[in-house]
Amino acid sequence: MAWIDYDTYTGGRKHSVVGDVHVWRELTSPQLGNSRDILVYLPPSYAESTRRYPLLFMHDGQNLFDSVTSYAGEWRVDETLEQLSAQGIEAIVVGLPNAGDQRLNEYSPYKVARVGGGNATAYMHFVLETVRPLILASFRASAERRDTGLFGSSMGGLISLYGFLPTPSTLAWLGR
Repeated sequence: MAWIDYDTYTGGRKHSVVGDVHVWRELTSPQLGNSRDILVYLPPSYAESTRRYPLLFMHDGQNLFDSVTSYAGEWRVDETLEQLSAQGIEAIVVGLPNAGDQRLNEYSPYKVARVGGGNATAYMHFVLETVRPLILASFRASAERRDTGLFGSSMGGLISLYGFLPTPSTLAWLGR
């Protein structure tokens, strides 16, 4: 498997992506027992630079870059970062699309009988043990804790907050 550019990914269909976005199709999650496409936005200076860039993981990744794939309105992350690059603000953004009907299960640390949930720890292990190593091996992203962020909205915000809470598994990843 290899990274493909967004135009190849869409097969020439119309989209609203600007900048340099790459896709890894159907990344398998041993932690969750499913797979999903992973999207990566690279900053404008990436091709000409040798520097390592801050790394941002963003949940509900199908909403970040493309109005065609968004279910809640495109967040225009690519357009915003293209503009910020003129001010020297650049980062690699990893878009983690949700797993559809498993979104509440994966983004909630608490099991609720009528809606599910409770699989947030496995989801964070997927991000830390499967996605992050792939990104670090494929792109010049900083591996430093201070250069890494989690972002999301609604349930994506909840899983982002959960990812920052110290648990035995995250403490091990953080080297504590």
